[in-house]
Amino acid sequence: MFRGCRIALLLVLAAVIVGCAGVPRGVEQLPPRGTVHQRMLHPLPRTVVRARELTRAEAARGPVPAFEYAYMPPRSPALQALHERVRDAGMWHRLPELQAMDGMFALPRRLRYVTAECGEFGAFYLPAEAEVVLCYETLGTLYERGQERQHDLGLDAGYPQRYVLANVRFIVLHETGHALAHLLDLPVTGRQEDAMDQLAAILMLRFAGLDETPGQVIDNLQMAADWLLSRSTGAYNLFAYAAEHALGEQRYFNLQCLIYGTDPEEFAGMVDAGDLTAARAASCPRETRLASRAWVRLLLPHLAPGYEVYGEEAARWLQERR
Repeated sequence: MFRGCRIALLLVLAAVIVGCAGVPRGVEQLPPRGTVHQRMLHPLPRTVVRARELTRAEAARGPVPAFEYAYMPPRSPALQALHERVRDAGMWHRLPELQAMDGMFALPRRLRYVTAECGEFGAFYLPAEAEVVLCYETLGTLYERGQERQHDLGLDAGYPQRYVLANVRFIVLHETGHALAHLLDLPVTGRQEDAMDQLAAILMLRFAGLDETPGQVIDNLQMAADWLLSRSTGAYNLFAYAAEHALGEQRYFNLQCLIYGTDPEEFAGMVDAGDLTAARAASCPRETRLASRAWVRLLLPHLAPGYEVYGEEAARWLQERR
């Protein structure tokens, strides 16, 4: 009985991921690969990073390693249908942030994105293989949490699907941050896991699908924040305090701070709602500005041939956001 319900859930989830369940469009109506919209509430001007003609030497070297996508067959029969639907629809190509970054950076080797059976919830980066792995089991766990929130808050029927997609994007971008830090040898001071949460949020603010409004982008980040908090137990031992990840409550409020910092007037209600303390909110605009500025400075030197950084304009943008 339980196994049958679980398989049914995974079949529904497969349709969610490929944009077929709860979304009034077919796969053929999804934006083609690469059609992403760059948006941030306080955006880096498009002219700071723009395509240019390759030099003869750059053309002779060929394109830099970009991303590669794979869908590993699961061992468990219960996951087979999910694997096939996700693979056939090309789930990786439906994540706008990945498509915006694919080929943007001069990586020393190809970065591979893989879906695989892991035996439990998870996603991780494998440095030796240069692989970001998203576990099939993660999709089911996220969907169940989305259903809980839908039931508890009386939300619409499409909420669990949106919850899955928002969190998949955040989780994959977090692991992409680990990959970029490793492959580009980026300096990261402080707790690396916190830095990768910051980068994931900034990328979701910076890159969005053509049909996404700024409000929907913020909703996606709010759903990611909810997931971080949902994994908290509230009861911690020495191992939890010593772990490489911050506590769920801390990760939740850090992400809320980044959201608030994008537009304090628009999100003033977050303090009244208890999503952020007034004391923390006062420093969030500066935190958001410094985090965005730091990541721009770290990543701009690694742009691949074909992108031109206009130094004066970039310097002016960075100066304005000190």
